[in-house]
Amino acid sequence: MAECLKTKLAVILLIVMTLGVRGESNVKPNIVYILADDLGWDDVSFHGSEQVRTPNIDLLARSGVALQRFYSHCLCTPSRSALLTGKHAYTLGMQGYPLVQSEDRFLPLNEKILPQYLKELGYSTHLVGKWHVGMCRSAALPTARGFDTHFGHRGGYIDYYEYTIEESWSSGTVSGYDLYRNETPAWDSTGYVTDLYTREATSIIEAHDPSSLLFLMVAHNAPHGGNDGAILQAPPDEVRRMRHIESQQRRILAAMVKKLDDSVGDIVKSLSDKGILNNTIIVFTSDNGGMTSGNSLNYGSNWPLRGIKMSPFEGAVRVTGLLWKANLNPVSRAWNGYMHISDWLPTLLHAVGADPPPGIDGFNQWDNIITNATSKRNEIVEIDDYQGFYMIISAEYKLITGSVIKEYSNYQGHDLRGIIGSPSPPSYVDVVKKSTMYSVLRNSGLEVNMADDEMRKRYKYKIDCLKRSEERDVSLCYPENGTVCLYNIIEDPCETKDISKLYPDIVQKLLQKLETEKNRTIPRILPLVRDPRSHPNQFNYAWSTWAEHIK
Repeated sequence: MAECLKTKLAVILLIVMTLGVRGESNVKPNIVYILADDLGWDDVSFHGSEQVRTPNIDLLARSGVALQRFYSHCLCTPSRSALLTGKHAYTLGMQGYPLVQSEDRFLPLNEKILPQYLKELGYSTHLVGKWHVGMCRSAALPTARGFDTHFGHRGGYIDYYEYTIEESWSSGTVSGYDLYRNETPAWDSTGYVTDLYTREATSIIEAHDPSSLLFLMVAHNAPHGGNDGAILQAPPDEVRRMRHIESQQRRILAAMVKKLDDSVGDIVKSLSDKGILNNTIIVFTSDNGGMTSGNSLNYGSNWPLRGIKMSPFEGAVRVTGLLWKANLNPVSRAWNGYMHISDWLPTLLHAVGADPPPGIDGFNQWDNIITNATSKRNEIVEIDDYQGFYMIISAEYKLITGSVIKEYSNYQGHDLRGIIGSPSPPSYVDVVKKSTMYSVLRNSGLEVNMADDEMRKRYKYKIDCLKRSEERDVSLCYPENGTVCLYNIIEDPCETKDISKLYPDIVQKLLQKLETEKNRTIPRILPLVRDPRSHPNQFNYAWSTWAEHIK
């Protein structure tokens, strides 16, 4: 009788857990979305990097689902606009060069965004970190757009210690403070900003009432580059731990990513300590690829993918992404379906039992991901009428036309991959075993198999391109003067071989589809005007909601 009762209870528990994962339970899950800034494909170890160890992020991917074909827009403001609205940035006028502090532009106020939907469902909503979709007017700020609280920076990035952001004006460099608690500058804040954001996030979790619902977005500054005078910043002791990396710049980048990974572990532990981890959906993504060189560089690497941030090539738009929930996926796997950052709004709404809104571009991918089914998405489009390029992926084919910046559209990062002999890189297994996430999983009964063959499975997330970099850089296709480049990105994920002349019918078909999307585009405001009335010296040397003060 006792054994029969145990069996029945086990079956009931399994059904409850399954219903909860599928968003069919009456108990809605909490949501924590962690967003990295300019994180390159090769900047995490679950993609195979031997330089940068990211055990907490890796274990989230291994005990959840790694999204192997997750796409964003190629820049931060467009990606965040798409994430929050479920719409492509070019349908909102938010595409192209990202917002600057002195620009009177913002995510249209008539657009309902993710925290507003979740507030209607009873969630408390908190943003920690970067906003970057409108900071010139109070009506465009996070606390006016559905977030109960905001602690972080409003613009594109800040200095990791001084919390300033600089702009280059015709009159010279202009600097201002940009760390805010809600509507007030957080003048009393001190410390490394990644740590500040981690402490704020864990404090919100610790103070949360477990009987209510939580939506927490942690939009890190890391590993975005800083102001020109101090592009890369990390605590010196963390940098010294990266002495196995040959490139000095890459050492600092690795230390920045290490602090980001620590933050992920601390946030997960806080959820576990609070007793709400098993009913929390965790998403981790980057907003776009790394910026290996050029403007606002951070020495991130998208290797072996082609291109960097600000380009339409895979290194800019195919980015790190994962989805985690307790008991979501008992066997580590990668989901290879197409997913776009605009899909998160309908996907997460479905996961909490709400119907996605009509008239958006995003697809609800929840069931497809958790059951390893085929993606609902077959196309991905990137339109940047500021730079003047247009890209479409349809099934296995990818077409690029218009004009690209060649310096951002080649292969970069291979010269940053060097490892020196002494000290050798830390053992991957040892790093994983010492990680916060490993302890959390063990304490939750979700221990990860640490056998050597299991550890080698991280390489299944790695992209291999057969040709060496020096061979690939010869005769690359760059669209210009009305020409196009066409690739089969399933067979050729590193975009080495232009096949446009072999498939003119496919080129025409994709150009027609692009034309349809161009007709949906709301033009980006041009030219970019840096309004002198925004100067921080008029607002106690902080970047302010200057536009509403214009008389």
